Amino acid sequence: MKLFGLLPALLFATIVESRGALIAHYDFTDGDLLDNEVGSSFQLSKVATGVADVTINSDGSANFPGTGGSNKAYLETTTDNGGEPSFTVSFWFKTLDFTQGSFQGLFSNNSGGSGTSFSWQVDLNGSDIRLVSQQGVAITGSTAGYLTDTWYHVVVRKVATAETEFYVSQLGAGSVSLVGEDKGNGQNIGGLQFLRLGVNRADDSLAQMDMSNVKVYDDASVDLGVLLAEGPQLIPEPSSVLFLAGGLVMGGMYRRRQR
Repeated sequence: MKLFGLLPALLFATIVESRGALIAHYDFTDGDLLDNEVGSSFQLSKVATGVADVTINSDGSANFPGTGGSNKAYLETTTDNGGEPSFTVSFWFKTLDFTQGSFQGLFSNNSGGSGTSFSWQVDLNGSDIRLVSQQGVAITGSTAGYLTDTWYHVVVRKVATAETEFYVSQLGAGSVSLVGEDKGNGQNIGGLQFLRLGVNRADDSLAQMDMSNVKVYDDASVDLGVLLAEGPQLIPEPSSVLFLAGGLVMGGMYRRRQR
């Protein structure tokens, strides 16, 4: 009897522990660019200079203008969170142009440029998408076959101190696509010092893109297939909602006729 009495508490503890790995979730569909959906830590701040700005699209994704120099806009946390022995960074993005220039930042973990210790970034560089770090991790994939204005799922996973994986998968793919991994080279990619969306480490190259459903975990155990299946989690177009509502009404009328 005592064991059965403990089961609810054990189940609750398991649920809390499994959710505890998710330390940040940025869901822009609520109209707020800056809040973290899973806690008061890791709130974002907006950096916007000149006329550039990060805004929310009608579908609930965040739009990054991709400008640079004195006219730039991006989002970042402002508290140094330090290193992490393992982590998973997951986000969705789409762009109208994969060849925007060099070092066009999608996500980075620090500022100060490529010489900043344990810094890393995901960027568009020429016709490639890359994961590069100050400690020597360099994983590159070609975007030649990528479709513009199409959602792609990006995952950076630090499995262990010297093991890094980089995935980029198109929306609708049945499984995640590994761009490359760095294992056995003794390279530590870095940590989660800062979470920086839409900017590179040098703060001077910013990708023009839309971004959605950003999730950060403090371990590498999350199922990547589940993250891929979630999709960008956007707000349905009004026409789609009306179509669904119409289908539900018609279905209800049909059932009433059958009674």
